[in-house]
Amino acid sequence: GLLGAATATDGAASASPPASIQPAPLQPAPLRLRSPAQALAEVDALLAEPLVAASCDRLAALTAEVPGRARAIVRALAEARHGAAVDALLRLPPSAPGVVEAVYQAIRLGVRRELGGALCAEHLALEFRGSRARAFPDLLARALAAFPALERLEVDGERCYRITIGPEPERRALRRLVSGHEGDLLYLHGRLGRLRGTRLWINGWCLPADGPWTPAHQVHWIRAWLDRATADEA
Repeated sequence: GLLGAATATDGAASASPPASIQPAPLQPAPLRLRSPAQALAEVDALLAEPLVAASCDRLAALTAEVPGRARAIVRALAEARHGAAVDALLRLPPSAPGVVEAVYQAIRLGVRRELGGALCAEHLALEFRGSRARAFPDLLARALAAFPALERLEVDGERCYRITIGPEPERRALRRLVSGHEGDLLYLHGRLGRLRGTRLWINGWCLPADGPWTPAHQVHWIRAWLDRATADEA
């Protein structure tokens, strides 16, 4: 459910994994003495087989080398429907055609990140720091009103707050938690995302507001997660 108050250092809080688990920066494909046709052949061979973690990573690295296959690579990653494919999509620019849509599909289907051989919980968290911004007291008051179990944390000596929804063993219970608060969550994310240190956590992935996946991109993650959380069970 909405987790209770806690005090923890960054990386030690139980509801959030440390930022160090984020996908490593995209590494360029190894320099090889080969022709463009050979690079293209490697991409096509990878696309012809079911995608596993290693092939997802490799396709992400090869996208810049074989731009003519970029759409096919994104489409294949979108259809893979597992955490390694989302990791690979996060290594691509969110402005690339189809990338945001592919991540939306994955989160809408409940894809979760795999760490150490275990799947992360299906949950959403919005973590933000205290601020002297004029609007902050009103934002904090709204967060407390909508999410009374708002967590209070200490991160690097600074007061931080975290809204956490989930995990829940049953979708019905999760739907009850979310119902009526979708607007509050989207409103708070849109405004708190402008503040230093704000981070969005979804299903094991962490998206800092100052990273390549900006709050304008992150809102699609939130909408996908909310769509799944509030959908009627099949």
